[in-house]
Amino acid sequence: MPHAIPLPQALPRRRPVWAILACLAAAFLVAPTPVVAVGETVQVYLTTADGANQLTQQSNITLGQVSSGTINVRVNDSLTYQTIVGFGASFTDSSAFLMKRVKSYSTAMYDAMLADLFSTGTGIGLAYWRLPIGSSDFTDAAVHWSDDDTQGPGGDPTAYFALTAHETDHIIPTIVEALAVNPNLVTVASAWSPPGWMKTNGNMICNTGGSDSTLLTNKRQAYADYVRKWIQAYQAAGVPIAGVTPINEPQYCPTTYPGMAWTSSGEAGWVHSYLRPTLNAAGLSAVKIYGWDHNFTQSTFAEELLDSSAAPDLAGFAWHCYDSSADPAYMTKIYNVDPTKEVFETECSSDTYPTDIIRFSTPEMALLSLQNYARGVALWNVALDPSGGPHLGGCVGCLPLVTIDSTVDGQGNVTWASVTKRSNYYQLGQLSKFMKPGATRIDSTVNAHGIVTAAVKNPTGEEVLVATNANSSATTFTVTWNGQGSFSYTLPSRATVTFIGTIPAAPVLSGTPVAGGTYRVVSRTSGKPIGVYGASMDDGALIVQFSDDADPDQRWTLQDAGSGYFNLINVNSGKALDNPGGSRLNGTQMQQWTIVGTGNNNQQWLLTSVGGGWYTIKNRTSSKVLDVRNGSVSDAAAIQQWTYGSGNPNQQFRFVPYSTP
Repeated sequence: MPHAIPLPQALPRRRPVWAILACLAAAFLVAPTPVVAVGETVQVYLTTADGANQLTQQSNITLGQVSSGTINVRVNDSLTYQTIVGFGASFTDSSAFLMKRVKSYSTAMYDAMLADLFSTGTGIGLAYWRLPIGSSDFTDAAVHWSDDDTQGPGGDPTAYFALTAHETDHIIPTIVEALAVNPNLVTVASAWSPPGWMKTNGNMICNTGGSDSTLLTNKRQAYADYVRKWIQAYQAAGVPIAGVTPINEPQYCPTTYPGMAWTSSGEAGWVHSYLRPTLNAAGLSAVKIYGWDHNFTQSTFAEELLDSSAAPDLAGFAWHCYDSSADPAYMTKIYNVDPTKEVFETECSSDTYPTDIIRFSTPEMALLSLQNYARGVALWNVALDPSGGPHLGGCVGCLPLVTIDSTVDGQGNVTWASVTKRSNYYQLGQLSKFMKPGATRIDSTVNAHGIVTAAVKNPTGEEVLVATNANSSATTFTVTWNGQGSFSYTLPSRATVTFIGTIPAAPVLSGTPVAGGTYRVVSRTSGKPIGVYGASMDDGALIVQFSDDADPDQRWTLQDAGSGYFNLINVNSGKALDNPGGSRLNGTQMQQWTIVGTGNNNQQWLLTSVGGGWYTIKNRTSSKVLDVRNGSVSDAAAIQQWTYGSGNPNQQFRFVPYSTP
């Protein structure tokens, strides 16, 4: 559920025209020689903000000779990442209530709606779904509800557990019928609150008297039993549950709808000592547990879970998109601490345009989530009425994938209904229809000056590149695919395009840094490459991290400086990474400076492997290492030097090859 916490925005990255022209010249100098796949055909599908195109197939594109433009997007299938589970939304009580109304009015209309949402043939193949455990703010009820509103006798506090009419009447039947269309749906469940009697304020609403409520310590086993019984009841009714989160948004305590405040230590202790053992004892060891389930505005809570006793019990982490400062790079920050933990984006009520508390449009959010290791992406309500309801407290203005309008007579009979697919449906469909479950994400430019992308290789072998234009005007960009060929495309503002092709594989390059190789130097903390602020050509220009934009100032060529040291030469400026004035102070931000020969000690760097493909970069003068200031994931965060700390991810970098000797 969105809530505003205004935070400062990252500084813009300025690109003067002369710098862009210099970037282009440099790009031609370092591009690898391809086995040209001129003549390969790429299919194109387009959705535009004005509704003129809605997953509309366009004319095919034929790859031409490798080339560059002002804005460039690369695709490189030699670099592979996570496997995709799918895309979807949430089966809220409100959504299922409205979907049942459609069924009551017209089974043909209902069947068509299910096919549009779930079919992998005629629809958009939504496969990853979230499901509230009990009431959320999106319910058609007059009072918030759970499946165990009354405490049982002392020996069995959850003795009165039973599914409600909300679930048996419309939530479960809707999911079962969706499964009939697509049997491969993956569903993860989250409670907004335990039953009120388990909490410190005796109420499902989080804040009822000016203070946050949390779980009573003597009800921790009861809450674990409640979740276990809920899973068993749903699975017995034909709804497989793949995973759960301990609680929805533990760091936000709403005053008008269910919620529960929880510290990381409280959540960790409950997961380790109660939930995981309870599920295992019930034969539910396959049900995964995902921690956090809140915004990508910080990583502290998730880091503390990784440092807790619950770490072995967690399959991964769930994330939401809300707040104006949200940055999906927090998902990368946690993933790179422990790559065995899965990442999912589990809630976002976004649309075609950003809002005051939602920084990204739906396609931006989904693509950036993929670029930051999300295996699945779920929006919030799949269906709402024209006023954004029904809801009981909480979100005003939340947006669904489809809008359902209906009228009901005095006897409760549905006399009319309609289903309207919103822009969200088509924008998310640009990914979900073509990026199949089981696909593997492959390397592509993250954000080429407002052209946000992600790419996958499907199990069938075809490759898919999706791009959305976050700019306020149409933008032309050039795609180079696997180094085999290029094409240019002009994308309208806030439009999303999908390119599909079977392209010959990219050459495989070694990620071991060697003299003569050119690399993106990528932070373990943020997943962002280091570059020169503003793509400056000047001596003294500062070194920062920034979202990958495929520009030459984010590429560095290694030059042998002797005695095991290297110079890092910026491809754009030809200047070297430099420790200003040979400083020995912690916190000194690095710069670029003209180099003669192999330079002086300020421009010489020792690369030391710390395992897993990560390296520290130590300055010869100061013996301090490159460091991302304050462990920031933000664009324009300073790259400084700092005393080496063993295992510190802020000081670890990966050399992603662009070309090698």
